[in-house]
Order: sequence, then structure tokens, then C-alpha cells
Amino acid sequence: METKKHHILILSSWYPTRLNKYVGNFVQRQAELIATKYDVTVLFTKADASVQTIEIVQNKVNQVHEIVIYHPKGNSLFQRYFIQKKAFKTGLKLIKNVDLIHAHVILPKGLQFISAKKWFSCPLLVTEHGSYFRPAVTKNRRFLDKIILKRLQKQIDKLTCVSEFLKKDVQAEFAKHAIEILPNHIDFASFIPAQKQVSERTEFLHISTLDEKLKNPKGIIDACSLLLKEGKKDFHLTIISDESYEKWKKYAIENRLSEHISFTGPLEWKELIPYYQKADAFLLFSNYETFSIVIAEAWACGIPVISTPVGIAHQLPSSLGIQVEINNTESLKNAMLSMMQKDVSFEASYIRSQAEQYAEKHVLSIFDKFYLDLKK
Repeated sequence: METKKHHILILSSWYPTRLNKYVGNFVQRQAELIATKYDVTVLFTKADASVQTIEIVQNKVNQVHEIVIYHPKGNSLFQRYFIQKKAFKTGLKLIKNVDLIHAHVILPKGLQFISAKKWFSCPLLVTEHGSYFRPAVTKNRRFLDKIILKRLQKQIDKLTCVSEFLKKDVQAEFAKHAIEILPNHIDFASFIPAQKQVSERTEFLHISTLDEKLKNPKGIIDACSLLLKEGKKDFHLTIISDESYEKWKKYAIENRLSEHISFTGPLEWKELIPYYQKADAFLLFSNYETFSIVIAEAWACGIPVISTPVGIAHQLPSSLGIQVEINNTESLKNAMLSMMQKDVSFEASYIRSQAEQYAEKHVLSIFDKFYLDLKK
């Protein structure tokens, strides 16, 4: 007789919808991973200006039961709050017998996490991914966000973060919680090294949303411009983004970099693999990252990274890449030049071995441990 699987409810402030299929896709992937061992339901509410009443959309995707409730936006803060609350309650009524709530990204929907815990009377595990715990944001925290964080203090049964780097900032606001690490996972079996063709041109790769405040795309292009001004032409950078890149494509052309920088995207997860495999190094010039899945994927493909000290690259060993200073284009240019001149060498098999800690099997084992701890 088959043993009944435990039922996990996934909640999140970010999740893919028909309005944007990329926002929160890492939460969707983790739900699919957990669904290989547990029964998983996802409940997500989304304001949609095109609807006049609450609309329920249910799908079964890779063994995950997804319930997305679309609702009108509302004209005021209070109206938006009550419409969203009604939509969320509509979704709760469709779900039965939850053993654990696994919630992601506290803001802005953290009050939903509390409502669901009271509704189902079960443990609440929260995994934080958001960059809004960085000092530049916390000093200007919205009043409503402060309320959400304060109320959650007493409701969370286990608090986890995706990296030690993020944990440091979250701990400042959750001082009484013993925060543990639950990293994002990668498809370790698919993201693998490949034999590269011999070329005099060094291939660099960057993948991000190109958010100006966090990802610093201008700094990356400026570093390429510095290389060109020094007469270094034997390089090429591919930039992949889920968001619009027209502004940065125009900026690259203005800096006479059209032959050295190309743009593409959006791409599906596994469509990224050949780009990693072709690259000699991955570039990350962010001002802040909570994890950076692209770093883990690059490592899985045996690719060294050039990165600022953020996310899982906050203390980057020289065996895995070159660390550069935040917002210092000269530092980035010098690191790229070191790669081009082969001043440094890397062992692809060793780099890949360091990415195994983000493989599905390992991350699922961590989740199993947390779940068992909460059952006790």
C-alpha cells in the first residue's frame, strides 16, 4: 500500500504568471523539485488590470498543482488590500489538508503567509530571496513593510535564506531567529562542461535583468569600452536578459562596441546551456545579489567567474574566478584583461565540483531535514 505523501503549500511574493512568466521562476522550479517527493500546491494572487472580477486559473505543471488567482487592481491602498485578501481567501478554500507551508520572499505578501498558517494550523517555513534587506533599503523601509516584518517575527517556525551573504543582512531584522541556509538549486545534470573550440577571441557572458540599481549593466559596457580604448579587441561579450535590452544595446553601439557585444533573450532555462559552455568566463558586476543562480550555473559548466563580492561569490576563491570591486570599471576591465591574456588558469572539473552543493539532490535533502525538524 502506497504511503500518503505529505502536502506542502507554496506561497510567494513572486511567481510566474501570464503577465510575466519569468518573475519568481526560481520559486516555481523549487516547487517542481519538491514535487518529486511531496504533494505540492502553489497559491499565488496577482493584480491584473484586464479583469473586473476574481478569476481562478488552475494548472498541473510537473506534478505541481498551481492555483493563480487574478483580481482587479483597485484604486486605493485599502481597496487593493481588501481585494487581494478576498482573492487569497478564495484560493485557500480550494486547498485541503496542508502539512507545511513553505513561503518565499516576505515582502510584500508576508501577511498572506500568516493568514495561511492560521487557516491550516501548520508550521510555516520561510525562505528569503529578496534584496530589500540591504542597508540602502532598510533605512527607508515603508511603514506597511515594517508592520509585515514585525508580525512575522512571532509566526515563522523556521527562517531560511538562500545564502550566507543574505543571511547577514536578514539577521539584523530577525535577531531572535536561528537562520539557516536553503540555497537555490540548479539542474546539475544538464548544466555541464563542453569541449571549447580553439579561438583567439575571449568569450565573456552576462545574464541578468539588467536592473540599473542592482546589476550595473552600464559598468559592464564601460569596462568593455576601456578595453577597446587600450587597443584590446580580441574579446566578445554576450548579454542575455529576460527584460528589454534596447537601451543598453544602443549604449553599446554609441561606444562602438557593436562588434564586441551582442544581446539576446529572453531564453528558456535550458536554452542558456550552450552560451555557458561557449564562454571562457562569466561576468557579474552587481551592486547586490542575494544568491545569483547564474554564478552556480556557470560553475556547473566549469566556467570561472569575474564577480563583485555579492551572493554566493561574496568570498570568491581564486580557484573559481576573479573578484572585482563594486562599481569599479577599472577593476572589471583588469580582470577581463587577465582572462584575455591568460594570466590566470582554472580547472573546469574542480570548478564544476564546487557547484554540486547546488544540485537538486543536495538541496532537496536540506528541505527534507527542515521538514522533519518542524514535524517534531
